[in-house]
Amino acid sequence: MLPSSPRPAAPGWLEVWLEAGREGRTFTYANPGHLGIGVGDLVRVRLQGRPHTGLVVATSAERPAALEGKGILPVDEVLQSAAIDPLWQALLEGVAGQCHAGLFRTLKSALPPGWLGQSRRAAGLGRLQWQLRPDPAGSEVPPSARQQALLDHLARHGGQRLLRDLVAADGFGRSLIATMERRGLLLRESIRTPAPGGPGGPGGEPGCLRQEPPRPPNPAQAAAIRAIAAAPAGQSLLLWGVTGSGKTEVYLQAAAQELEAGRSVLILAPEIGLIPQLLDRCRRRFGQDVIEYHSGMGDGERVVAWRRCLDAGLRRQPCLAVGTRSAVFLPLGQLGLIVLDEEHDGSYKQESPMPCYHAREVARLRARLTGARLLLGSATPSLESWCRCQPARRGEPADTLLLALPERIGQRPLPPVRLVDMRQELVDGHRRLISRPLMARLEGLREKGEQAVVLVPRRGYRAFLSCRSCGEVVLCPHCDVALTVHHAPRAGGDGREWLRCHWCDHRQELGDRCGHCGSSAFKPFGAGTQRVMEQLAAELEDLRLLRFDRDSTRGRDGHRRLLERFAAGEADVLVGTQMLAKGMDLPRVTLAAVLAADGLLHRPDLRASEQCLQLLLQLAGRAGRGERPGEVLVQTYSPEHPVIRHLVDGRYEAFLAEELELRRQSGMVPFGRACLLRLAGLTASGTATAAAALAERIRPGLEAAGWMLIGPAPAPVARVAGRSRWQLLLHGAAATPAGSEPGAGGLPLPAESELRRALPPGVSLTIDPDPLEL
Repeated sequence: MLPSSPRPAAPGWLEVWLEAGREGRTFTYANPGHLGIGVGDLVRVRLQGRPHTGLVVATSAERPAALEGKGILPVDEVLQSAAIDPLWQALLEGVAGQCHAGLFRTLKSALPPGWLGQSRRAAGLGRLQWQLRPDPAGSEVPPSARQQALLDHLARHGGQRLLRDLVAADGFGRSLIATMERRGLLLRESIRTPAPGGPGGPGGEPGCLRQEPPRPPNPAQAAAIRAIAAAPAGQSLLLWGVTGSGKTEVYLQAAAQELEAGRSVLILAPEIGLIPQLLDRCRRRFGQDVIEYHSGMGDGERVVAWRRCLDAGLRRQPCLAVGTRSAVFLPLGQLGLIVLDEEHDGSYKQESPMPCYHAREVARLRARLTGARLLLGSATPSLESWCRCQPARRGEPADTLLLALPERIGQRPLPPVRLVDMRQELVDGHRRLISRPLMARLEGLREKGEQAVVLVPRRGYRAFLSCRSCGEVVLCPHCDVALTVHHAPRAGGDGREWLRCHWCDHRQELGDRCGHCGSSAFKPFGAGTQRVMEQLAAELEDLRLLRFDRDSTRGRDGHRRLLERFAAGEADVLVGTQMLAKGMDLPRVTLAAVLAADGLLHRPDLRASEQCLQLLLQLAGRAGRGERPGEVLVQTYSPEHPVIRHLVDGRYEAFLAEELELRRQSGMVPFGRACLLRLAGLTASGTATAAAALAERIRPGLEAAGWMLIGPAPAPVARVAGRSRWQLLLHGAAATPAGSEPGAGGLPLPAESELRRALPPGVSLTIDPDPLEL
């Protein structure tokens, strides 16, 4: 817990946390009594002669014994009073406990980059202005003519003027201003200037202005909106709606109710690429005051957004913020509603650096602390959220209230799914990546004025070994997962390849023939977006193509610009990775196609089936959202796979029931918990030795708690950026079938600082509770 003391603080000593080192450090400063500094204030101090922004974490009336006889610098000024309130502090403490991370490391992760730093501009401390001193210290020396002219100029402007205006517009030199400040004729102070269009800023009135009226809800939407409004404080709700059912409209109308009641709203999306469309809809409905926050913004922009939230809270003014997972920490006061759109998406999980938090669980904790309602939305809910909708015991209410939107807006039908058996394509002599049915369907797009999206699951590139004749996939003899192809380069050659299981570390040679049918069409499986683009361009010369992946959407507005081009009809086909399936509303798209679905089906991961079906159903929902009906075409070598079967029949609830039963029988998530300890070092031998020593250090505590320790073993990607990586997997029972409360029933591990002390210099440690990928 952050140390605390009553406010206002008496003159004495302050412990100020600064960003110094991995987590930051606290330094002692003198407390000028006239500033009234207390815990939670942002202050400006000097460290080694340079200005820094720091956070006051403790006050004391007694001088620290270790600093007796030493000079202690005073705090220069208060930059933000009460920058951290008790509820926000409690949230950070809960996240630190949940993620088994140090509190200051968690604080540094939650704050925007540059908030605590050397640069005043980057820290968003506003601009400098000079004003007349009421009683100038240098008044016994008459000012020069030029100095008197500046004093008269300030008097005509109300006694104060911005530095940039004094220099650029009024023609006074910086040296003149600095001399007058030293003489005590001028007083310098920093002011905050809100961004244009922000709360209280130029060009707009405070608060959210309604511009576009809400759309009339259908009966299912209206019922969901009423249920949200009637839910008790701190309640979690899951809005399960098929793609195109109008979940966003429910979010906006629920948000409007909270804003009108004087409470703030936070809406999260999993990817930066989804922010432009969501932000546009919010601003059309509520005006330009909507706050945007995500890692695609510059550091200064994020600090300004953070300060806008703080300022609104101090004025007890409600505001609406839209962002990605890091926005879950925004300091919104009077928070009434938190929305997580596409709550199933793995992008909500922070994997590195620590703390490895999940925005959904942070939001759940924050809702309980603040009394806000938490609204989770998805067409394909995660198993964890679905499980929370089931009562833990008969007769007890479920942790999460389930709401349903079973039909598309306008009762438009869901697009049918058509399978292309790539094994038959091979038998018929068609060995190309693009099947004949897909090629024929694409050929007619332009003539009909329609568009298509083509998903290339690049994550499956060379992920497994498959026979293209019979569809056989090489599985681990000890685990029901596909063996992964590994490659080790050799000098002067192509290198050596082998197969390995990421669960039990079984290894075997890479064969050249299928053990099931004897075919030699037995090769690593996968293709990338560039290869698909090249083949489509070669075979369908008149087809206009756009590529949609991380390489083609770089920059602040890369996603927006590319989608706007596609929506404007500049291309017929959008070829992309999994980003295609997430929340895009493109009414001219009538075809959604999947190449190499097997790359997702056979990943060596516990959640492979769940994530694959979620992705495919989400992609299917991109087709047929306009007036014309849609169609889904899936190329696969495994048409009998259970995931493909559930995709065709569209019964996601049946899949959840089957998958939950399998997880229950095996004691896996959400009926069990896992934690991954990742170690990285300069050498393989040194990292392996450190991992073995750490395993022996924690084994007794794990065994006493009934947890299992697997490893140490090399990480699936054993070397990254020149560092060797090893890992330990911890597995144990969850506190409840739906998973424990965040931070409750914590991991049976020593404190993070103690674990790090057990490691040699040069070996780093990442603690990842409840990892999404194993």
